[in-house]
Amino acid sequence: MRARRKISIRTKLSWLVLVLLIIPWMGYHYVREMRQFLLQGQQDALLLTANGIATVLNERSELFNPATGVPEVLGGENDLYAQPLEGPVQLDGRAGDWDALIPHATYHTGGAPFLCGADYAPDSFSLRHVIGHFENFLYAMFEVTDDQLIYRDLELLRLNTSDQIRILLQRRGEPLRHYAAVAGAPGRMSVYLVDSDWRLPLDGAPVDVFTAELAETEWGYRVELRIPRDAADADSRIGFFVVDVDDASDRKVGAVVSTSPHAPVDAPGQILLNSPELTKILKGLDQPRSLIWILDTQQRVRAVVGGISAPREPRADAPEAEFPQRLYGQIRRHIDALLRRPVERFADVPTDVTHRPEKIFTTILKGEPRVHARPSRDQKAQIISAGYPIRAGGEILGAVVVEQNSNVVLALQYRLLRSLTVVTILVFAFLLLALLFFAWRLTSRVKKLHSTTERAITAEGRVLEAHIPGRQYPGDELGDLGRSITSMLKRLSGYTRYLEGMPDTLAHEMNNPLNVVSSSLQILESDNPAMRGDQSMQRARAGVDRLRGILTSLTEAANLEEAMRNEDKQPLNLAMLVTEFVDGYRISQPDHRFQLLVGSDPLRVVGSPDHLAQMLDKLIDNAVQFSLPDKTILVRVRRRGGNAEIVVLNEGKTLPENLRDRLFDPMVSHGRTSAAHSHLGLGLFVVRLITEYHNGQAWAENRTDMPGVAVTVSIPAADRS
Repeated sequence: MRARRKISIRTKLSWLVLVLLIIPWMGYHYVREMRQFLLQGQQDALLLTANGIATVLNERSELFNPATGVPEVLGGENDLYAQPLEGPVQLDGRAGDWDALIPHATYHTGGAPFLCGADYAPDSFSLRHVIGHFENFLYAMFEVTDDQLIYRDLELLRLNTSDQIRILLQRRGEPLRHYAAVAGAPGRMSVYLVDSDWRLPLDGAPVDVFTAELAETEWGYRVELRIPRDAADADSRIGFFVVDVDDASDRKVGAVVSTSPHAPVDAPGQILLNSPELTKILKGLDQPRSLIWILDTQQRVRAVVGGISAPREPRADAPEAEFPQRLYGQIRRHIDALLRRPVERFADVPTDVTHRPEKIFTTILKGEPRVHARPSRDQKAQIISAGYPIRAGGEILGAVVVEQNSNVVLALQYRLLRSLTVVTILVFAFLLLALLFFAWRLTSRVKKLHSTTERAITAEGRVLEAHIPGRQYPGDELGDLGRSITSMLKRLSGYTRYLEGMPDTLAHEMNNPLNVVSSSLQILESDNPAMRGDQSMQRARAGVDRLRGILTSLTEAANLEEAMRNEDKQPLNLAMLVTEFVDGYRISQPDHRFQLLVGSDPLRVVGSPDHLAQMLDKLIDNAVQFSLPDKTILVRVRRRGGNAEIVVLNEGKTLPENLRDRLFDPMVSHGRTSAAHSHLGLGLFVVRLITEYHNGQAWAENRTDMPGVAVTVSIPAADRS
């Protein structure tokens, strides 16, 4: 119940508005269901397209000849890839014929056979390598960074004594052959068939199968190599090694770099070419906003046609458009950010990749047509892939995969959601503003009524203001409540004034009978001396004294505030005042022990000596009444921060939990009433009034060292000066 009361009317009305959001929520889910339906239709259409392309390519195994292919991912495979050249390469040692193929070059480095990135540029020894093909020839270019170029010494028979290019060639059905291309000077190189240790030539004359040209460069040298296609056909395997010799005296091989770094030395790879016929067929089957991939059984990309593009939204309204159109354009831009408008630019798998190892392609190459939706590489779009296997003679040659951007469907969904959102925002904005204004107006009136009522009555229940302005509360239910509170305050104010005047009235009316009773008892004792020690006479006098004490207490509390209002404060030594007061209590209360803890330095305050003495009297009297016999009452006076504190501690009963916060309220008492003392609950109330008059605070708490109560009064101390 407490949690419910904390919810404001404004919040409840706002929740009521939010409940109406179920209408656009239902519309949103309807649009989402339609999106799923459209995506399913797009997937089915792509699968039909892939099936149609696969049907065209079925039984055409020549398109998947092992001699054709695309470059592998760097370091992923051992085969080499020959890029198409626009014309034959002139073997002159210049790089001009290779400009178009340089972006496809691979970089190798160091004295170990591994691949490095294009940004690696060591000073001692590295290699940039690329292979091209034109008509019946293969061409290879080696750009070697070498700090010391060592040519062949013609007087030495061994060939492994200079910088050279080694070629490892294996034709189908033939043994592995080793060739070494060496040069005694810049220009044409000699290529020898050598033994498996690359040391001695097997024939005295160079072979004429390979043609190589060496040219010096500022960073080392460049070698251009030409190989007839019939010497390295589709079934051949070939590998290249660049050898570095740095010392012309001992001519020892310092480093060997392979262009197929992950291949074993005795197992070179193939040189693969692209498939122009396959690409031409795919171009005739190109689909709008589609990307068609052809993969072989090793999941290598054989051909790629098309592209994925996102649909473009119409351009925004021109600056000279009317205000409603400009406003609508602004809303649309905000909705674009809210609804995740389909992006027009995103990053996905580049079309120049050579290998697609995704699981879906593995499944398709097993003969199972598949449709798969995946996010793009940058997570900004969704790509739908549909694949179908390509067969020939009962065997699977490869797979065709058609990919599309699902933004075609998402754009349609976006337009529907945008329209729904615009209408919903306008309706709910109007409704929410209207209800918020109503709630603000209602809660403002309630808060104003609450604050006015709170100011009208003090914490003690005294009525300060008996009238609430009626102009703030017109003729509705809240106005009726305000007028009802005004009527209640008027009645309560009259009753409060009656109660405030009652102590003086009682004192005036009861003093005369008490004087009569007191004088009669005195006359009776004087006329009958024997009754002076009579118990009944003593009890009668005690009753009269109690009645006088009650009247004194009532009038004292009632007139205290008025008395303090007309009294001026003055500087005084609080420590001295407390010391004198405790000394007097030691004499007047011989049955109790008093202990005073006070410093030697004066503790000055600004206040009323008489009222502070009255406050001390109430504090110590309260401690005496609730202290156990023969127990010490401790009075401590100290400075804490900028305040002066008086702490009175007694040993006895502890405070119950229900009285801790109300102990200083009027008419609150805790203890037994005796014949000598009457507990009207006004003593600590007087302490609180005097403390507040001195701008201080008073509180009571149970002692932690023993059973008992500690009452503390803290008032501002005067400056030390």
